[in-house]
Amino acid sequence: MRNWLASLGSRIFMAFALLLLISLAVTYGIITKEVEVFHLAYSEEALTQKAEMLLPFFQKILEEGQNPQGWVQAMGRASGVRITLILPGGRVAADSEHNPSTMENHWNRPEVRMALKKDIGISQRYSTTLGTRLMYTAVPVKNGKGKLLGVLRVAYHLAPVKEALHPLFRKLLLENLALILLALSLALIFSRYISSQLKAVAASTQAMAQGNLSIRVPEANVQELRILARSLNAMAASLQELFQAREAERQKMELLLSSIPDLVVVTDRRGTILFANQAFRRLFEEEDKLWQAVRAPSLAHLFSQVWKEKTVQEEVSTPNGTYEVTAIEMVPGREALFLFHDVEERKRVEKMKTDFVANVSHELKTPLTVVKGYLETLEMAQSLEERELFIKKMGKHIERLASLVSDLLLLSSLEEDRLYSRTPLNLEVIIEKVVQWATSRTLEKRLEFLICRRGTPKPLIGSPYLLEQLLVNILDNAIKYTPQGGVALSVDYQEEEVVLTVEDTGIGIPKDKQDRVFERFYRVDPSRSRESGGTGLGLSIVKHIVRFHQGEIRLESEEGKGTRITVTLPLKKRG
Repeated sequence: MRNWLASLGSRIFMAFALLLLISLAVTYGIITKEVEVFHLAYSEEALTQKAEMLLPFFQKILEEGQNPQGWVQAMGRASGVRITLILPGGRVAADSEHNPSTMENHWNRPEVRMALKKDIGISQRYSTTLGTRLMYTAVPVKNGKGKLLGVLRVAYHLAPVKEALHPLFRKLLLENLALILLALSLALIFSRYISSQLKAVAASTQAMAQGNLSIRVPEANVQELRILARSLNAMAASLQELFQAREAERQKMELLLSSIPDLVVVTDRRGTILFANQAFRRLFEEEDKLWQAVRAPSLAHLFSQVWKEKTVQEEVSTPNGTYEVTAIEMVPGREALFLFHDVEERKRVEKMKTDFVANVSHELKTPLTVVKGYLETLEMAQSLEERELFIKKMGKHIERLASLVSDLLLLSSLEEDRLYSRTPLNLEVIIEKVVQWATSRTLEKRLEFLICRRGTPKPLIGSPYLLEQLLVNILDNAIKYTPQGGVALSVDYQEEEVVLTVEDTGIGIPKDKQDRVFERFYRVDPSRSRESGGTGLGLSIVKHIVRFHQGEIRLESEEGKGTRITVTLPLKKRG
């Protein structure tokens, strides 16, 4: 009930009902008053006419000196009015409803005094003689010479007059009540309609306030509400476009931040994580707070400083490594961005560069030192045979030096991915060429060489030179480190890829060293590798060639039993 009274529709209804009741009550009062006044005026006119009609008759009676009492009573009964005849001085000579001898002096009655002054007197008052309210009309009675003979007074009882109006007033009241009920029903219907329209507007605006900007306010038949609905719908459409644009920008930003390798986190002033990219989620726990996820005491100091200095950078040690953290206040006093850059990865890369330079220097220095030594020894040689031996040994080291430089240049060009193009090629032509080379090498070492083909040959997209280098490097390694037994090459053409497998019965690779064989200059047994003329770059070159062709490489080996290297290359270029 209280909620209903508080609603706008109920207030409109109550205001309308109150206004209607007041207006109808005032109207009813005015109408009844006017009807009563009109009826009394009509009664006065009728009473005056009766007085004027009776005047000649009572003038004659008074002139002749007759007793008027009998005539007054008879005419009073016939006319339905009270007739009183008053003699000069105020004594009542006759009265149709009362004994004149008991009546008091009437000369000072208002209607009598008015009649003596204006020839007619009218009044409404309470009769002390009859004990009821009456309407009086008095006229003077004069003879032919204008001498006053008395005053004739006629009167109506007002109670019957008013009682005659009661049915009319009752009918008017019932009609007013019916009109009130009809008007209140229409007011209730109208107020409920307005209330329902306003509720629809309120429900729609509440949904908009909660974030549902796709909803629209229904347009009502009321002009003001229709204008309001159109304004709200236009505002919602504008906000929806704005939020969609912001959401698109946010998604672009999240996609950008998710794609970078560094760890990115956005937090609010309380440290609650608002956004974290995939790199961060992969390393740290799913927690609501930044310090709960990272668990680094030094991060708390960095977090407190960013709100004061706007931009802070410190090195932070975490359970998952050491990071250079850059904190930036994005929204003043509200949001901050934290960028975690892996310092260990940078140090590892720097170390790899340092090691690479050291390895290259070492690998170049060794053959150059040997060649220099043989040149010095060559000057001291006594015989032609000694000179030829020294020259032959120098040539071997010069070839090793040339091979090293060639491998370094090839590796550098593969990393830059700019010197080689991919074209359709026939892999069988390359395989035949490599098989001839491998057959002669295995014959020199008295090893067995097998070639196995499966499937229907299909064209391949790639570089003929690099694919030849790939097979040569893998087979060369297999032949070098196989003292006895044999080497096998298998080619398996499948639906969308070709699988190349090189398997040997050589010395194998220890499990703890298998993960490093594709690193530059890494040798499982350095002394054996140098004796065989290896540069330590063969498998590293193979890995880069496989990556160039968007393929995959897998190594399986058991120490003392042999090694299997499997290369899978797509027949069509990916992406």
